[in-house]
Amino acid sequence: MMPRKIYLLPLILLAVAVFFKCQTLVAAEMPAEEAWKALPQYEYGQDMAALLAIERVVIQSMDSPESRSACAKRLALLLTAEKTTLAARQVICLQLRQIGTPAEVPVLANMLTRPETAQMACYALESIPGQQSLTVLRNGLDSLQGKPLIGVINSVAARKDTRAVPILKRLADVQDKQVAAAAIWALGNIAGEQATAFLVSRAEQAGGATPEHLAVPLLRCADVLRHAGKTEDAKAIYDKLSNKSEAIGVRRAALNGLLDLQGQKATMTVLNWLGDSDPMRRRIAAGHLHTLSDEQLDQLISRLSELSDAAKLAVIDLGIARRGNKLLPLVHSLVKSEDPGLKLVGIRALGMFGDASAIPVLVQMLSAGNDLAMAAQDALGNLPPKEVLPALLDTLRNRPDARIPAIRVLVKLKSYDAIDPLIEIASAADPAEYGPALEGLRGIADPDKTDIPRLVKLLLKTERGKHRDEVEKTILIVCNKLPAGADRSSLVLDTLARADRSDVPKYLPLLGRLGGPKALEMIQTSLASKDSAVREAAVRALCNWPNDKVAGKLLDLAKNSDSRAYRRWALRAYIRVVTLKSERPDAKTLAMLKNAMKLAEGAEEKRLVLERASTIRTMDAVGWIAQHLDDPELAQAACLAIVDLAHHRFLRNPNMDQFGPILEKVGRISKDPAVVERAKRYRLGL
Repeated sequence: MMPRKIYLLPLILLAVAVFFKCQTLVAAEMPAEEAWKALPQYEYGQDMAALLAIERVVIQSMDSPESRSACAKRLALLLTAEKTTLAARQVICLQLRQIGTPAEVPVLANMLTRPETAQMACYALESIPGQQSLTVLRNGLDSLQGKPLIGVINSVAARKDTRAVPILKRLADVQDKQVAAAAIWALGNIAGEQATAFLVSRAEQAGGATPEHLAVPLLRCADVLRHAGKTEDAKAIYDKLSNKSEAIGVRRAALNGLLDLQGQKATMTVLNWLGDSDPMRRRIAAGHLHTLSDEQLDQLISRLSELSDAAKLAVIDLGIARRGNKLLPLVHSLVKSEDPGLKLVGIRALGMFGDASAIPVLVQMLSAGNDLAMAAQDALGNLPPKEVLPALLDTLRNRPDARIPAIRVLVKLKSYDAIDPLIEIASAADPAEYGPALEGLRGIADPDKTDIPRLVKLLLKTERGKHRDEVEKTILIVCNKLPAGADRSSLVLDTLARADRSDVPKYLPLLGRLGGPKALEMIQTSLASKDSAVREAAVRALCNWPNDKVAGKLLDLAKNSDSRAYRRWALRAYIRVVTLKSERPDAKTLAMLKNAMKLAEGAEEKRLVLERASTIRTMDAVGWIAQHLDDPELAQAACLAIVDLAHHRFLRNPNMDQFGPILEKVGRISKDPAVVERAKRYRLGL
């Protein structure tokens, strides 16, 4: 690859030039003679008025050879002045790059010998035409070292100086790797017989895959040979670099070079490569399909079954692009093929190019399974919804075998007409039926006065258990589509205002999931109900609450409820909500968990406390959890919590003196190999 210029001078000068040109539109003009006096004293960061004025003078000097020479001479004189600043010299070299003549070369040659000015001089010499500037650069190859030498190498390469090739070949073997790399790149840029032979020899000596620093220059040589009509020599290089052992980018460029080398005859190679076992050849051939004649395209279509799936689709794509709907019968025939690859290509093509006639075929394929069904879904999603939706709705009602893929397409198309049939299906008791339907409702329904009442009606129809839980989740997901901060329970409560009192136990748990002040008020009232079903639903609702606003009420229930089940539910909910993200200090949260541990009546709740304690990323939490490593009932939960906390380097690394012994103990007592491995890695600081 081309080595980067060691100095940033070219980029700096280019940026300065662009800035000058932009500023000339707005800056007040400085008289030219005043600018000539100010230029030698210019320092970076100063007012650029003088530089802008000099820029205008240089542009005007290009009107004639005489004015150009005079302006360049005056600039060169400033380069010889001892008091001219380095910043001013850079600006002057930039201008000489535009108008310099052989007369300025001696001055620039002197600058080339000094490290602080070598790069700027080199940059100017590179653009001054004629043998004199080229000779100075070529001589620099022998006299300079290090970064200045690399700059000269790059300039010689830009000038394509074939007489420099012998010196560059020698420099390719020096110990300075940057200089050697620059010389190799320069030989590739110059190309020519000598340079190419040298690079080819180097590549052969390397053996195996061609090193990238050689491969890119060789590709450049091959391109030059191809344009010069030396096809055999170019082909030899392309052939070598197209070997499968070469780097991907190098190989891709070489394969493209081989096709370009064949000109009009490349079409047969494209045909052969499309059926090749080599994936890269197939991809490159697909990119050259547009070069095929109609006759060759027909030939390729007749060999469609021999091609890869990607190539098949590319050929069909090209065929339809050229012939439009005339090729649709072929596409339909592919869908009927016994060859799965052809069938798949046909389905995809119908989605890209098909019309209404493709819909029945694609709908039928929804039950095909695997890739064919997925392709049919994608295809239907790309066709006009006005014509697709009726067929999908019919499938939804009458073809259970294709219902799930049909629902996916309806979600993609956001079909509101599907909501009622989906609700009807979602009321079925079989999870295999209501599960996909609820998934569809989650994707289609909106949190508005049309969809929420329909979903609430479904909730009131379902039996208690997993089915009702899934409907609750569906309503929650739909309500979560509201903007942040909106009351998610408002629309549900509006609908429930017309519900029968006997339905209260059915909807209270949902209100707990949704949250909001009105929902909480209704739940609190229901906690005091004489109806045991209502009270139980109210407790479940409180335990479903989405944040810690009810933590106090849950704690009260966990302490004081007469029902052991209620105490257990409330404690588990309390443990959950107090460890949700909040502004509460970590120390207070840890104290709340310690209190929950005292209230826990069973090992399951205690293990839950330890699990949730891993959300408190402090050493106090680590120490407290570690106290339970000796409890047989809690040790494994404590081990997992410890390694979860140790995962955070900001906590672990500064406290390794405390963490280390704890992790060692975890490694000894944990029964989970994954936990043991994590403890070991964290102990080693990994």
